[in-house]
Amino acid sequence: MEDYAFNWQVLLVIVFLVGLLASIIKPILKLNSTLTRLDTTLHSIQNDFERRERENIKEHDEFNERLDEHEDTLVEHDKSICELRYRIDGR
Repeated sequence: MEDYAFNWQVLLVIVFLVGLLASIIKPILKLNSTLTRLDTTLHSIQNDFERRERENIKEHDEFNERLDEHEDTLVEHDKSICELRYRIDGR
């Protein structure tokens, strides 16, 4: 009869250890999957940020080109106005 009780005790210890391992392993696996999702999300955000930064640089370059064109136009207008003033005042 003692062997029978000993077998139950061994079985209960094994069940307890398996339960203990499961209670430790499950949160670790969940943490691992959460970290993997977080890593994927961060990579996605980083790629999106880099893409938007490239687009922003391109738009700034285009904007600066238009400003240069406007500046050239303003310089030409200023020259024309100065020539007209000179003609008017020169008479």
